[in-house]
Parts: sequence; C-alpha cells; structure tokens
Amino acid sequence: MSRLENKVAIVTGAADGIGLAISKAFAKEGANVVMCDIDGLKSENEAQTIEAKGGSVVSHQCDVGNTEAIEQLVKATIDKFQKIDVLVNNAAVAIPGDVRDMPESDWDMLMNINLKGVFRGIKAVLPYMVKAKSGSIITLSSTQAHRSWDNWTAYAAAKGGILSMHNQLAGQFGSENVRFNTISPGAILTSMNQKRVEIEGEGFLKGSINQAAMLRLGLPEEVAMTAVFLASDEAQFITGQDIIIDGGLTTLPRYFEN
Repeated sequence: MSRLENKVAIVTGAADGIGLAISKAFAKEGANVVMCDIDGLKSENEAQTIEAKGGSVVSHQCDVGNTEAIEQLVKATIDKFQKIDVLVNNAAVAIPGDVRDMPESDWDMLMNINLKGVFRGIKAVLPYMVKAKSGSIITLSSTQAHRSWDNWTAYAAAKGGILSMHNQLAGQFGSENVRFNTISPGAILTSMNQKRVEIEGEGFLKGSINQAAMLRLGLPEEVAMTAVFLASDEAQFITGQDIIIDGGLTTLPRYFEN
C-alpha cells in the first residue's frame, strides 16, 4: 500500500485509540509517522510494534497542552525529515460537568488541551506547509459538536470551536494549497469510551449503541481510513469539510424511551 508514500505525518494522541489506529494506517500506507503522546512509554512501545511490521515510525513524548513541547516536536520532525506533509490533531481529554457547578479549572484544562492544543499544533506546522505550498491538517472533532448530550457542554464547545477554526483556516489558506478538514466520530470503541462505561455503567454502552442507526459502535480503524483519505492526494481538492463517522447517529432524532 502506498497512498501516503514518502509523506511525513505528525499524529497527536497517538499511543491509543483513534490516534494509534491512524498511526498504524498511515505507516501501512507508506508515511513516515511521528507519534506524539503524553504517555511517552506507551507511544514508544506502540511505535516499536509498528516498526517491527515494516512501518517508518518515530515516537516523541509530548503534551499538546504545552507550547514549548509542541514547538520541540515540530522542530525535531523538521530536523529529521525536512518537511511536514500532514498534521493530525487527535489528542483530547473528556471531562463531563454540568455548567452550573463545573469548576473553572476543569473547563480551562479541557480547553487548553482539546482546543488550544489544536491551535498550538497548527501554528507550529503552518509556516512549513505554506512555504512548501502543500499540506493537510486533519483534526478530530466529534458528533457532540452537532448534537446535545447532557453535561458535556465544555467538550462540545471545544469540538465546535474546532469546526469553526478549520472553516476559517480553509478559506484563508486554500490559495496556499494547505487543506483543513475535520472528522467527527460518533460512538467509537476506544479506551476513552471504555472508561466512560466503567464510570457511567453499562447503560452508557447500551445507549451509545442504540443511538446509531447501524446499532453498533464504530471502530477506530474505520475512522483511521477516513484520515488516510484526507491525508492523501486523492483528497487534494477537499478542504473546509467535516466528515461525520457515526453509523447514522446524527441522522436520527435523539429520543428517550420510557
């Protein structure tokens, strides 16, 4: 497979879930993948596994909530590969809370990672992409930017901000051949959602399955292949778009059955 042959791609939140699936898919398609994650040990272990299967992968411990860490990541990537073709902003945290009593510290932490972390990554790679007149920036939003879930206002606000940010940037940098697109997954079987099952119980799992028209959870690999497409030259005339991968969740009305 060579849809991304010789492309250099940074993936944040790459040690687990959707980010790991994207890293594996990119490597399989021939990309040089720079895996970034706050869990440096897990990222390194996963990178070694991918490399053992023939992928070109390097790992960096990196906190997207820290500007200096992102700048160092991008510098290290340029020093090694002399270019950056793709940035996948995937790193995020999930912090629920009723806005009436949610601590500002929780709101600020979520915004710093989920929204400002995206800003940091884009700001750091964009000069290199503009100079090269080529680049694809892909950011993970969420169906929660499109629909209402009780007590997830902060998360939804950050994911909605991502959509607006990319719409603006797609317009501004289209003439520079730098593309900005987003992916909005629905209920995907990731470790983040598995943790929610542990916290919220089996009712969360059953409810997530029943909300999708296809009556199942999505797989990280199904999201990853959309990222491959958006990163590839097959999508070189696509910018400013949000692709929803939700098994029909946003197609149906949300309802509660007594």
